[in-house]
Amino acid sequence: MPSDPERVRQALATWDGFPVHREPRPIVLTAMGVTALDRLMVDTQWRSLFDAPGVPESELPPEIVPAAVDYCRDVQSGAQRPLANIIRANGPFATDRGTRELPAWMMHPDDRRWPFIALDPDFERRMTWRPPGVGAAHHEEAVLAHDGRALTFRFIGTPAQYADYPDAVVFETDTAVLVEPVEVARDGDGYRLAYAEEREVVVRLAAPLGNRVLIGIGHGPGTTTFGLPITVLTAA
Repeated sequence: MPSDPERVRQALATWDGFPVHREPRPIVLTAMGVTALDRLMVDTQWRSLFDAPGVPESELPPEIVPAAVDYCRDVQSGAQRPLANIIRANGPFATDRGTRELPAWMMHPDDRRWPFIALDPDFERRMTWRPPGVGAAHHEEAVLAHDGRALTFRFIGTPAQYADYPDAVVFETDTAVLVEPVEVARDGDGYRLAYAEEREVVVRLAAPLGNRVLIGIGHGPGTTTFGLPITVLTAA
């Protein structure tokens, strides 16, 4: 069943201040770190970036220095080591409109499987937006049709053998959209297995999504997932 109206109102209200008409549209990050790291590991052209001349530690933004220093500690002993070669280049970040290459500080210590990639703090301050208290984490995705209104909303729900999702309730404001699938239990099912699976429901928005943010209820008020932004991809 859909969440109660007050919870929906509160979730949507967290995005009331989103500058939806700003040009360019502010970037909404949907994960705290980078994305598509598996692709980076096999992309030799991308990996060659780390061979470029590095930047002196004195020129690094002070906001990222502690994390960069910690990342260079010896994996086994935890002993401090000098910074690896660190460069400034574009890195892949998860946003509510898919993966984007954004200005970052990056390095790849020899004993680390994954590179260190930190979004440039100045770019983050100028070009991204997030409501206070709302975190960033991977979430369900949605696919938007070319008309800007038909939205295929994917979510984790009850397995198909136990319930249907024939419809959803859509809540819209000038800055955000929230979709609540309506679950209908199948007749005669006495219980449900304690697992879930990916489901989807197609809805039609009253107005084109445009620059608005698709959000979710998450774990409810008081949590960092309340009003969490959801990734919207454009149909191929």
